[in-house]
Amino acid sequence: MSFFKNLLSNSVIINPSIISIEDISNNTIIDANTALTIGAFYQGVNSISNTIASLPFKVFQNKEIQKKNPIHYIIKEKSNDLQTAFEFFNTMIFIMFLKGNSFAKIVRGITGDVEQLIIINYSTVEPIIFNNRLYFKFDKGESIPNEDLIHFKNIGTGFLGIDPISNFRKNIEINLNATSYTNQVYTGEASSIKGSITYDKALNDQQRDRLRNELSTKFSGKNGKKILFLEDGMKLDNINLSPEQTKFLESRQFEKSEVASMLNVPPFIVGDYSTTYSNIELQNLHFYKQTLLPIITKIESELKHKLFTKDEILDGFYVKANVEAVLRGDSKSRAEYYKELFYLGSITPKEIRDKEDLPTEYNGEAYIHSNLIPLGISGEFWTGKVNKDLAKAELDESKT
Repeated sequence: MSFFKNLLSNSVIINPSIISIEDISNNTIIDANTALTIGAFYQGVNSISNTIASLPFKVFQNKEIQKKNPIHYIIKEKSNDLQTAFEFFNTMIFIMFLKGNSFAKIVRGITGDVEQLIIINYSTVEPIIFNNRLYFKFDKGESIPNEDLIHFKNIGTGFLGIDPISNFRKNIEINLNATSYTNQVYTGEASSIKGSITYDKALNDQQRDRLRNELSTKFSGKNGKKILFLEDGMKLDNINLSPEQTKFLESRQFEKSEVASMLNVPPFIVGDYSTTYSNIELQNLHFYKQTLLPIITKIESELKHKLFTKDEILDGFYVKANVEAVLRGDSKSRAEYYKELFYLGSITPKEIRDKEDLPTEYNGEAYIHSNLIPLGISGEFWTGKVNKDLAKAELDESKT
């Protein structure tokens, strides 16, 4: 019996939910393409993926950056022959939010070193356990061991993350219907009654049928005639629903709030500014703590345990994203923050330059306050100063 027969006969298969009978019966297919037509949903997913992709992921060993490490180049500069690191992370996170899971194959060289991370394009995926080893089988028939995959997983308790579009398909469908209805409000198609014709005389059956047929064949639909000639004495009253009557502004505001809840983002990320913040730092801090931090932590852990061996991890190798770009706020706030750390002896000018992505070498002469001294000799400095002051005091006392 072949390997794959054994694999399938002795495995646990978990089938992800792709489409429901309810979707088919309603003739509405809720998928990634339709969900992205909702402006708030697109803006939220795009903001998360762009922000995380903009953060530089770096390789460290015992808190020291390892710029010469090949993995550092892959996750910070160029992940494969066709994608930069930004494009790689941006695409992976975007797919994760659309499908619940994103996968990249770890391409290793002859010596076992990681050479590339190539994103897998898939429609369906099945996690399979065989001989206590986890595999993922994709719709193209390829089964890849978990240790050879970078897997960004949305929230979930199993081997696969939850697909937010399938999970919230009813909410998404409501938002799509609200958008469609809003368009109908503006075109005057939201009301089932388009208008009324009044006449001061009674029509016989033949006249009534002729008028109804005339209206239905020539003036209904998008391509209907725009000018209607009425017979003597007839009056046309147009019936349209106004935006105020339909409360569509309130519904669009609710749509943004609902999408923000679905994506676990602060409302301002999807264009809902009903909640105000005193400054941009608080906005970024809220976005970072509520949305980005859990995702970044999962990414860092996945990269560390898939790209490094156990021995390398025990030797202090790990991956960390530089989140200063999200938290640092405006230039004035950053300057105050760095100054306080510098005066407390918690940071050096070189570390500040690293955080700001400035060159290590100074261009010209650098200056600092004259009353600052190196931390290493501060004890000797103050001991000498105290002794000098005591000697001066004793000398003054002897003179008296």
